Amino acid sequence: MSKFSFKGRLQTDPKGVQQLFDFYKFAKQYSNCWFTIDFEQLEWFDANLSSELLLYCYNLKKNNNLKFFIDYSILKGDLNVLSRNGFAYYVVHNKEHFKPVDDRETVIPIKAFQPDNVDSFADYIENIFLKQRGLDKIDKDSKDRIKSSYFEIFDNVGIHANTKSPIICCGQHFPASGELKFTLTDYGDGFLKKIAQHTLNEVKSGADAISWAVKGGSTKPDAIKGGNNHKKIMMYCFKNGGELSIVSDGCFWSLQNKSINSQNLNNCRDGATIHITFRYLNY
Repeated sequence: MSKFSFKGRLQTDPKGVQQLFDFYKFAKQYSNCWFTIDFEQLEWFDANLSSELLLYCYNLKKNNNLKFFIDYSILKGDLNVLSRNGFAYYVVHNKEHFKPVDDRETVIPIKAFQPDNVDSFADYIENIFLKQRGLDKIDKDSKDRIKSSYFEIFDNVGIHANTKSPIICCGQHFPASGELKFTLTDYGDGFLKKIAQHTLNEVKSGADAISWAVKGGSTKPDAIKGGNNHKKIMMYCFKNGGELSIVSDGCFWSLQNKSINSQNLNNCRDGATIHITFRYLNY
C-alpha cells in the first residue's frame, strides 16, 4: 500500500500549504490502489486546512481512483479534530469509526458544495459558520458584511473559476486563545488568469493578482471600484486584528499584524484558497 507521511506541525502558513501540495503531487503518481494518509509523525494539524486536503482527496479519487486508509487509533489528542470535523468520515472507504461527533463544540464542520449550490452554501454560512459559539461577540453588522463577502466569493467561483470540483469549507475555534480559523478552497482557475485578461496582461504574477483584488479591483464589468468582497474581508481583518491569507498561482499572500507579505511556493496548483483568522473573541 502506498503511503504519504505528514510530519511536524501543519499550520496555516507557507510551510503547511507546501506540505499539503507535496502530498497531492506524490499521490498523483498512483492509480487504482489503496493509499495511506499517515498522521503518526504529525504533532499538530490546523483543522481549517483539512478543507484543502479533502479537495485533494476528492480529485485523487475522481481522477486516479485512489481509496484512502487512515489509522483510526492515531486520531487522538489534538489530531482528534480530523475525526470531529468530518474530514476522516468523508475520505475513508470504511466509515464506521469516523462518524463525526464534536463533543467539544469547537469545529466548523467540513462541507463540500457544488459551484451552483448557492442555497446550501448560504445556509452553511448563516446557520453553521456565523453561529459558531466563538463568533458570539461579533456584532450583527460585521456578521452581515462577512456573510455578504462570502456569498460574493462563492458566486465569483461559480462564474469565473471554471471548475467542476466542489468548493470546500471548514474551520476551528480555539477558546483558550480567542481565535477562530476558517478556510474556503476551490480547484478552479485561480486569481491570475481572469485578472490578467481583464488588465490586458498588466498584472503578470500571482502576488500582483491577489494584491490587485484585495485593493478593490474587480473583473465584473459593473463592479463599483473599491467595493469587492476581498477588500471587505481584508478591511475587517485590518480593523479587528485578524489575519487574511490567500493562496493562488504559486503565491502565499497574507495580511498579519496589519502588515502585508507574500511568499512564492515551490509548486502551485489550480484554484485558490482563502483563510481568515478571527482574533480577540474571548475579550
